[in-house]
Amino acid sequence: MLPSFGFGEMVVIVLLAIIVVGPKDLPKVMRTLGQFVARLRAMGQEFRDAFDEMDADDEIKELRAEIAQMKSLGYLDDELEGDIRELNTEIRDATDLSSDKT
Repeated sequence: MLPSFGFGEMVVIVLLAIIVVGPKDLPKVMRTLGQFVARLRAMGQEFRDAFDEMDADDEIKELRAEIAQMKSLGYLDDELEGDIRELNTEIRDATDLSSDKT
């Protein structure tokens, strides 16, 4: 969590930055800081995307396990089994497309 800064705190930070860095080098330092923050955000988003993808893969594995269990218990008739095959193909195609994009 990031702390929240009010107007007074921001003024103090800007004044300290001008005194410590100097007005001449301040734009370069701010640009570098901005690029660093952008890289951190990109890495965080990549990390979140990886976890979301792993979660989706786990859900697909659970669904396949449930389908296999239902098949072994004889709950599925031919019509439902055809629908499940079609759904399985669609899921596989969707996961192939999402893995191709990364």
